[in-house]
Amino acid sequence: MQKSLVIALIIAVVASTASIYLYDKCVQAETKYSLLRIEYLSLLEERGKYVEQQKSLAERLQNCTKMLEKAAEERRDVERDVEELKDLISTNPERWTVRLEGSIVERLDKAKRAIEDSLNSPIISKFAEMIVVSDAVYLNGKRFSFDYVEDEAMLKEKDAIVNPEWFLIHRVGDCDDVAAAMAAVMKVKGYDVRFCVGQREGESGDSKHAWVRIGDEDVDYRYCVNRVCEMEVGYFGNIAEKCVEI
Repeated sequence: MQKSLVIALIIAVVASTASIYLYDKCVQAETKYSLLRIEYLSLLEERGKYVEQQKSLAERLQNCTKMLEKAAEERRDVERDVEELKDLISTNPERWTVRLEGSIVERLDKAKRAIEDSLNSPIISKFAEMIVVSDAVYLNGKRFSFDYVEDEAMLKEKDAIVNPEWFLIHRVGDCDDVAAAMAAVMKVKGYDVRFCVGQREGESGDSKHAWVRIGDEDVDYRYCVNRVCEMEVGYFGNIAEKCVEI
């Protein structure tokens, strides 16, 4: 009886020890599992970030490639335009002038004929192709500009228009000349064009100014620096005394 009791106690002690051991191992396993799970989730998150970064880098690389290709294409276009422009300049078109005499209606009619006579010129067509119109008039990415010179200084006569082809090549003249050239270019580009005569906002007196109106906006130079004037597009408060449609 005592022997059986001893054996039972021994078995109970062994079972208890084994239970404690197994429980300890189970706790260790759960702890290890929890740590491994945390590490796994962390690695998974890092992998997700890496994948996103890789995707973002791939998109940026693709965008950069497209930008480079576009820049190269634009450069080729500009180089081609410059070469074609050089060819046009080398033609050195003959200069002719139209004197603006008579009433305002008669003067506008003469300006209109001078503009319309140039519409079929390859020089006008090429400039119309190269020029971009937005907030200003751009040629090969730069604002179109010209050197302001009065008729008396250039033509030895007052109130005359030089032919638009000659003006575009040399870019020298006054408001009548640049307005006539812009009118021809804008017409070939497909705009509804009016050649206007009047006064700028705030000006008065007998002096007249000429500019081009496309839709509700004016194509005109606003400021000149050292007599170099840049063409702008917008509403500038110009008051038209009379306009003629081209």
